[in-house]
Amino acid sequence: MAKKLCLTVFAVEGLNRERLLNTLQKKGITLYDVKARGSKKTEFAVDSQDLKKFFAITKDLCYNIKQVKKRGVLAPFAALFSRVGVIVGAVLFTLAVVAADFYVLSVDYSGSGAVYKDYAGEVLEECGVVPFAFADDKKLQTASSALLKSSEVFSFVSVEKRGTHVKVHLVLSPEAAGIVDTNRKELVSPVDGVVESIMVLRGTALVAAGDSVRRGDVLVGGYNEIKDTLYETYVLGSVTLLCESEYTWLGGENDEEKAFAFAAAQAEGEIVEESIKKEPKGDRFLYKVTLKYRIKVK
Repeated sequence: MAKKLCLTVFAVEGLNRERLLNTLQKKGITLYDVKARGSKKTEFAVDSQDLKKFFAITKDLCYNIKQVKKRGVLAPFAALFSRVGVIVGAVLFTLAVVAADFYVLSVDYSGSGAVYKDYAGEVLEECGVVPFAFADDKKLQTASSALLKSSEVFSFVSVEKRGTHVKVHLVLSPEAAGIVDTNRKELVSPVDGVVESIMVLRGTALVAAGDSVRRGDVLVGGYNEIKDTLYETYVLGSVTLLCESEYTWLGGENDEEKAFAFAAAQAEGEIVEESIKKEPKGDRFLYKVTLKYRIKVK
């Protein structure tokens, strides 16, 4: 447990990130809380006592590695530990243990929304509510508000601290209740389009905002990767796509509204942009209506 009292969190971006993680583990660096942040970024934590060795291994490797933050009971004292001797370090450690009651040792979930605990855990982490971190009432209230605002799947959220344990109670909204399919192993795009946004509550995002996708492409995979090991799970999440289609209408000279109505009736989602072109065709006019529309895949 002592090795987890102060962790340094890093983020690595780019290709072949798994090779870096494998290299670190093969050379004796233990990795904690390995998490994929989208399709091109991975975060992981390293025991702060291993930082000298970590930097020695990575200094000549071609990876974009950034230090994100420090975590743990002793994180506030990390700078002091690097400058003072063993006696002062022992004193600080004793003070930290005495103050441990003000820190979080675990985060527990309950309620119908507990199935979303992986997603909720990411939101809480952004608010600083994680094991081995300080959490006062203000931070807990901020985390509760952030969770409720982060997704429409929750109708009620409670984040409370009891002793050294944080209790998170999540209640699903009526719209979200009953939609969990534990046999669903992937989320597939039903159309061609461009990813506008993606929210993954369970599983691994295989696309990011701005990516072009084709009908049949897998958007979210039913697995999680932890320390270079794949664990199968079911998929919970949604992806918003922007799609574009062209529709034709043959009518009279001033039939723009009819052409738009015809096109809108066939669009598969919420229309966000429209345009029309008209050209003569015999004694009639050919209207070409282009619609950009938004659909949500979930």
